Parts: sequence; structure tokens; C-alpha cells
Amino acid sequence: MLRCSWCMKKIKEDKPCYGLNVKFASGVDFDEKDGRIISLYLETRKTSVPLIVVADDSEAKRNGQDGIFALCSENCATKMKETVTKELALFSGESSMVRL
Repeated sequence: MLRCSWCMKKIKEDKPCYGLNVKFASGVDFDEKDGRIISLYLETRKTSVPLIVVADDSEAKRNGQDGIFALCSENCATKMKETVTKELALFSGESSMVRL
């Protein structure tokens, strides 16, 4: 079961789930964590949140994504996207929201 990366609520199997795809900034390397969910500290929020690091052989990686934040609503996705744009030490600033 996934948790929303913004509000930390459990995302139930029968409920909508959104993903915020992110590209890591130059020099950020989570290769040893490929295909895993990690806890990532966000300086602007002063807290750690779950991030899915996409596997090297995944469709997401082939599409240029490095990580996905699972989110429970469009509202949480919007807030996370705003945060990601401020976290330039970790992310390139490119992100897109999808419904999973």
C-alpha cells in the first residue's frame, strides 16, 4: 500500500492515485535505490517523504523520469509540484502529473 507523499495518508487500492514524475538534478544519483521506495528529505518542507525511484529497465526511465511521488489527490499533487520546483538541489524543475 502506498502513502501520499504530501499528506502521508494511505492510498487505498480502490481509490484514485496520482503520480508526480520527477527528473533528478545533475549530480543527484540514487542508482543503488532503483526500483525501491525511499524516504527523501525535502528541505522546504523540513520533513521526509516517500519517493519511488524508477528502475533502470522501466518504461518510466525510458521516458526520462527518475522518480515518482505517489499522491492521493490533485490538490496534494499541486502542492508537491510547487515544492519540487523549489528543491533545485534535488530536482531539475521538470515534473509532470499523471493519474496512475
